[in-house]
Amino acid sequence: MKKRIRILLVEDNLGDASIVQDLLREAEYMHELTTVARVRDCMRLIDDKLVDMILLDLSLPDSDGLQGLHRLRAHAPEIPIIILTGFSDIDTAEQAVRSGAQDYLVKGHLEGNLLHHAVKFAELRHAFRTELEELSLRDPLTGLYNRRGFRLLADQSLRVAKRNGRDSVLLLADMNDLKDINDTYGHLQGDLALRGAARAFKHALRDSDIIGRLGGDEFVALAVEANPPGISSLFARLLEQIEVENTKLEMSLPLSLSIGVAPFSPREAPSLNDLIVAADRDMYEKKREYRRRRDGG
Repeated sequence: MKKRIRILLVEDNLGDASIVQDLLREAEYMHELTTVARVRDCMRLIDDKLVDMILLDLSLPDSDGLQGLHRLRAHAPEIPIIILTGFSDIDTAEQAVRSGAQDYLVKGHLEGNLLHHAVKFAELRHAFRTELEELSLRDPLTGLYNRRGFRLLADQSLRVAKRNGRDSVLLLADMNDLKDINDTYGHLQGDLALRGAARAFKHALRDSDIIGRLGGDEFVALAVEANPPGISSLFARLLEQIEVENTKLEMSLPLSLSIGVAPFSPREAPSLNDLIVAADRDMYEKKREYRRRRDGG
């Protein structure tokens, strides 16, 4: 571990927190230790990207047993968690590991090397698990998130947006005339067109935005901390990138998208499902307009 690892200890017992602090002082790796007494105190630190690993007690003022683990895993599945507890219970330990904990350490048996090794190997195991999970969340054709991956990350992002009072915008896009492209040029060219649309989204949106392919010719994106007035500039960037892709594809049937929009306001805080339904209605109207123009109606 060459980087400084930022460890968050969630422990309300000052004596136990002091013991962990003393043990970590002997560690061979660089680290920063922050201590909080409640699970709810973790959330802002996590949202501000100040946490690399969590050491979690199971008896806290605002959570008991595995409740804290479940809350933290739901909020930040990308952060490895080690359980520190005074209870030596095989069943609880097994449930904790099945629920995503990287290790389960009993305070009464805690000593320096055990804790140091647990931290180092938890990070390695979590990185490996994350890599495997990432593969299961990606669409193999475009490299975008698949339906499962998009929903997982978008749900998490909307929770953060609601808590921080931030707007967001959901885009739902349907590629126009994919069937005609497949029939005219073959499915290989259709796949190239889908990849082109994916590249257009990636270049037009920011790294913090979440982009997915829901399947077939349907794409979705959550523009994080965007607001409705900013949508016109986002559309302009996306259309510009679509034209770039059209010059590469060189098809008489140009690549184009019908895009529906649904804004997220933290005051109303619609669910992801509500946003998708609203954007789908808007996309359907845009699709009808496109077909009228295409068919000269």
